[in-house]
Amino acid sequence: MLIHLAEDNDRVQVAKSGQEYEYKVLDTLAGLLEKSYRRVVYASSSVLYGDADIHAHSPKDPCKSEDAYTRIKRLSELAVLKLPAGIVVRLANIYGPGMSENNVMSAILRQIPGEGALEVMDTNPVRDFIWVEDAAEGIVALALGELNEADEGRIFNLGTGLGTSIGTLADLALDIAAQPERPVKAKHSTCRQSTLILDFSDTTSTFGWRPKTSLRQGISHMFHIRQER
Repeated sequence: MLIHLAEDNDRVQVAKSGQEYEYKVLDTLAGLLEKSYRRVVYASSSVLYGDADIHAHSPKDPCKSEDAYTRIKRLSELAVLKLPAGIVVRLANIYGPGMSENNVMSAILRQIPGEGALEVMDTNPVRDFIWVEDAAEGIVALALGELNEADEGRIFNLGTGLGTSIGTLADLALDIAAQPERPVKAKHSTCRQSTLILDFSDTTSTFGWRPKTSLRQGISHMFHIRQER
């Protein structure tokens, strides 16, 4: 059994890495897929759906490949989906201990506690945030669960089905940290709709998985971990 997570999840960095990185990633995957695993679970990304629609995306929705990061993800997906044991999991925004320092959650938490306005790039985008342990349990469920359609690869989503704007996320973090009086300021506010939410109903009906941790609970746990250090 293979759970394949070994790729750079920094979209900006991937764009800078050039074709050499793309070839390396695809060659590595091709070599792994030759090993005849009983099941392969490939970690992909919700960004393939794009951010133009306000509805929660299902795996049946069309995907978009617009840059090196999404092109690599889509080509890797297609390779895995050719396998009878191939499962693609499109992940929402994962947060929790050990998360990247280059995401919006980290940027918000770095400014708490603090004084004055809490700054984010834009308060308007809406995203689906999933606690890391819920995501890990979902991946395990995909790896170990029974599939009725064993003759084809399938795509599943891991998310919460709930959208939270970046402004609301920052306000929530400040409220949990007992600093609700601090304003949230956008560095480059736009009016463009940007929404990305995942429908995980197929994952629940097939594997029985659903997220357990609310955004408030997850952020509270992050502050608790910080206090213990």
